[in-house]
Amino acid sequence: MKNRNILMLMSFMFATMVLSSCNQEIDHLYKEKSRIQFKYYTLDFNKKMIFKDKSTFSFGMIDEKIIKDTARIVVEFLGKASDKDRTYKIRVAADSTTAVVGVHYEPISTKQIFRAGRLKDTLKIVVDRTKLSTSFTNPEDRRIALDMVPSEDFDLGMKGGLRTYLYINNYLSEPIWWKYPLRLPYIGFYHPKKWKILISFNEKFSNSETCEFDYNNQGRSYFTGLASYLNAVPTFDDESGARIYIDRLVPKI
Repeated sequence: MKNRNILMLMSFMFATMVLSSCNQEIDHLYKEKSRIQFKYYTLDFNKKMIFKDKSTFSFGMIDEKIIKDTARIVVEFLGKASDKDRTYKIRVAADSTTAVVGVHYEPISTKQIFRAGRLKDTLKIVVDRTKLSTSFTNPEDRRIALDMVPSEDFDLGMKGGLRTYLYINNYLSEPIWWKYPLRLPYIGFYHPKKWKILISFNEKFSNSETCEFDYNNQGRSYFTGLASYLNAVPTFDDESGARIYIDRLVPKI
């Protein structure tokens, strides 16, 4: 009986040591540097994750008088918010970048500030439309490849968020949601002027990432209205002169 009590006591002490060790390991995780990354996914209306490693800044929706503007890329980290500003680092990957610094975008500082009290912040890049083509039939996109780099304040986060691409153009590039299969029979092929008309119907169409008119066929009335508008109001492609309909382009005679 005595031996049995000693065995039980030893087992209890061993379990306590293991639990204590585990707790120390968990505490240690919180003492590590926060891990930083570019935000590389969005949630659709069904809360499903949509992974993406690129974003597009299009001057096509901006007044022609505006020569320069600011592209914004969301940066986030895994960890606890800080009560002071911290520094993170990025690098332009020259071998994967087609945009020219000083021509298509202004120099980007390697060191960036992640402001206090935030879990997400914004990397701002000044872009220039002067040397970008306005052609829709022969579209031109310039690309900036950005890598996240470790810093004194941050280690690197998830692999999917360590590189992102910013595309810059000067035409109204196709929104991500346009080719959704259930929408295509009603909306037809993409053309910038068709999108602008939809935006004139409802400003919520201006979101290039998501379209909230997917539930219960809410968008169908807008697409029917678009078809009616194009039938009634002659609308032409600026480059070819072809007339735009919901499902076709009719060449200029």
